[in-house]
Amino acid sequence: MSDFHVARREKQEPTAALVARVVAAFVMFFGGLVLIGAGASGERDYSPMLFVAGILVISLAFGLPMRRATER
Repeated sequence: MSDFHVARREKQEPTAALVARVVAAFVMFFGGLVLIGAGASGERDYSPMLFVAGILVISLAFGLPMRRATER
């Protein structure tokens, strides 16, 4: 069998920083959903750009919690 060990963090981030990053990720995710909805429901010239911007914002929202992450 494998001998799996989890690497301990040397220094824990402050709680306020973690909470702020999680809240920012949720806001970005829901903002991206709004952009996708606005891009999909409109018949404007810039609707495709809103749709793509929504996808990019959601992608960034998933990447934000991974900032400064290391393999454990």
